[in-house]
Amino acid sequence: MNNRTNGSGTIAVHHLQYVIQAEYRSMINAQRLLHLAPPEHRMHFSRNVEVKQKERLAVWTRLYYHLTACYPVFTKVEPPKDYVSGLKASVFDALDAADLYAGLLDCAQEPELQRILQRAMYGETRLAARLNFLYSSYMLENGDLVKSKGLIGVIKKKLPPF
Repeated sequence: MNNRTNGSGTIAVHHLQYVIQAEYRSMINAQRLLHLAPPEHRMHFSRNVEVKQKERLAVWTRLYYHLTACYPVFTKVEPPKDYVSGLKASVFDALDAADLYAGLLDCAQEPELQRILQRAMYGETRLAARLNFLYSSYMLENGDLVKSKGLIGVIKKKLPPF
């Protein structure tokens, strides 16, 4: 098995590679969403991309290098083609990442690794909430909820006069 110890606890190298690729994909998607987003949404992506995701990617890359004496492999990422589908995919990715970090946190024994995983889990949870808010507000502002299945007539329905 590809488990190695680095003084920060034991973590599988293949888990690190998966986490690194997920963070990289998230960063690429956020950069693309920054360009696709309406002006009032752009500030949410610029801070997230510039600070949080690059910082987390650097932490995981350093840990990977420390464990393997090699740099991780980055595979090509296809950025989203439109804003709405990109937001939806990013919400699911953030929730999946939070679940993965929670699972790894349960197995971590070293306090420093636990701290890193806990910060990453909380960060992904906050990102999912922020992206979900952006998705909901975008859909409400653009009236797309009226067109979606299951809500036809609910939003447009008016009460009879008294």
